[in-house]
Amino acid sequence: MIFGVTAFLLNWLTYDGALAAGIFGVISFGFGDWQLALIVLFFFISASLLSQDIAATDESFSIKFRRDGRQVWANGFWLCLWILIWFISGNIIFLAASVASIAAATSDTWATELGSNRKNKTYLITNLNEVSAGTDGGVSIKGSLGALCGSAIIGALCWLLLNEINLITAVIISITGFFGCFVDSFLGVKFQGSSLNIPFLSNNKNGSITVSNNIVNWLSTGSASILVLLITIII
Repeated sequence: MIFGVTAFLLNWLTYDGALAAGIFGVISFGFGDWQLALIVLFFFISASLLSQDIAATDESFSIKFRRDGRQVWANGFWLCLWILIWFISGNIIFLAASVASIAAATSDTWATELGSNRKNKTYLITNLNEVSAGTDGGVSIKGSLGALCGSAIIGALCWLLLNEINLITAVIISITGFFGCFVDSFLGVKFQGSSLNIPFLSNNKNGSITVSNNIVNWLSTGSASILVLLITIII
């Protein structure tokens, strides 16, 4: 629970967000040891600091940097899933997949926070038309550079801290994490806010669900981790 308690005391998470982060931290530390926990902690701290900084300096954006439980699990679900499978199977590809999901989450968060300033020229990923900063599916040069840096740092930490991850795998993790950021932007402009007919996931009578930002984040981090699995299996 140390991650959740610490983050809560720093006012970075809501009550349910702190609980989710605590469970997330216990799984990453308990099954992945302190090295993986440190990588996860880097994601949480860097994302929260960037969010807090933007909220404090750009009042034109109503960015709520306190994350709730759904947001935490949207970014952490795949890491927990793959790390449990790695612990059971001992296959290194699942360790790589777990960290790739965090690379994608870091990449997307850094891109969002660094690229949401209204002074940044932002373009829609599907047609490159200029849009307002903060628009779903919008990309900017500053945001893209932030995404690349965030993903690259996670890849570097993997190589330095995890004995099982070699340099080539770390590079693959960085690239797929960066790719996951653009998947998030594409899904955001194509599907976010729309309704999908998925009865077993819906509590509505018509069986539909609304695609939220959390669902988009969940899909993008998952796409990065699955891509790492496919690439590592091939090579």
